[in-house]
Amino acid sequence: MGLRALIFDMDGLLFDTERLAASTWTEAARSLDLDLGDETVRGTIGLDHVLARSYYDKLFAGRFPYDRVEERHRELFRSHIVTHGVPMKPGVERVLVEARRLGLRLALGTSSRSVYAHAVLWLSGIVDHFHVLVTRDLVQAGKPAPDIYLKAASLLACEPDDCLVFEDSPSGIGAALAAGMRVIMVPDLIEPTAELRSQCLAVFPSLTEAAAALEGLIGAY
Repeated sequence: MGLRALIFDMDGLLFDTERLAASTWTEAARSLDLDLGDETVRGTIGLDHVLARSYYDKLFAGRFPYDRVEERHRELFRSHIVTHGVPMKPGVERVLVEARRLGLRLALGTSSRSVYAHAVLWLSGIVDHFHVLVTRDLVQAGKPAPDIYLKAASLLACEPDDCLVFEDSPSGIGAALAAGMRVIMVPDLIEPTAELRSQCLAVFPSLTEAAAALEGLIGAY
């Protein structure tokens, strides 16, 4: 039927929160005398809390105090958001407004939990742009499993191949592809490899450029 809906990841795509989360997670670990390198912390980008816990369990042979670090991380992260607001990525308003102008339905598909997702969307003032919100709480498995994107398509009353996903991470791109959807990558902390580029419909440096190309993408779908 052609392109009918856009599904957006959240952290690292709409909000510059992956960078913030990496910083506050590192600081939280350091408060417990654990010195984590950048590459170690970035290994959880795009993963939900279940897979992130598993990642650290494997890396530290079950000796990583995940709950204590996560609790301190949440305190630091929340304090920064309350003080400084939600850091929005360039082009967010533009791409959402353009998509609505073109008659597309919009969904959010995030590995974050509902309470957090609803809070940052409300604080940022963009929650009303979305017809559907799918968070980790609503599905059995998080990304890179396809559950989040398949749930979003179902709630939008669209077939998977009628949906275009916007993602920033390999995990999210894998989830979209597994759901039978095409993907636009807007890189954040992880630069696309040649393999990632080959899996995507297009790669844009920001949502500003994606918004400018959106009408053409519809025509070529």
